Amino acid sequence: MKTITDTTAVTELRGLKRPAVIKFEARWCQPCKAMKPIIDDIEKQLDGKVDFFVADVEHAIGAAQFYRVTQIPALVAIDRDVVTAKRVGAGSKAEILQWIKTAIPRAMD
Repeated sequence: MKTITDTTAVTELRGLKRPAVIKFEARWCQPCKAMKPIIDDIEKQLDGKVDFFVADVEHAIGAAQFYRVTQIPALVAIDRDVVTAKRVGAGSKAEILQWIKTAIPRAMD
C-alpha cells in the first residue's frame, strides 16, 4: 500500500491506469488500526486490479479536504480520475469487498 501525503497526492493519484482506493486514517485511531489487516488482505486479493493508498490525515490535510473526508477511518474509491464512492467507519472484509464491487465494478471482473 503506497503512502500519500499532501506533497505526493497529486502525482500519485493523477492518471492512474487502474481504479484506486484511498484509506484515510490516523495513527491514534483504534478503528483505523483494526482496519489495517482487513485492507491489507483485500489488497492482496485484488492485486493487479486495484491500487491501494493510505493517507494519514495529520500529513495529508489537503488531500482529506479535497476528498471531503471529515471522519476516519474513511475509504475513497477512484476510477478514471473520478471519485465513485466514499465510506466512513470500520467494516468487515465482506462489507468492504461489497463496497468496492459497487463502487468500482470493473475491479471485480
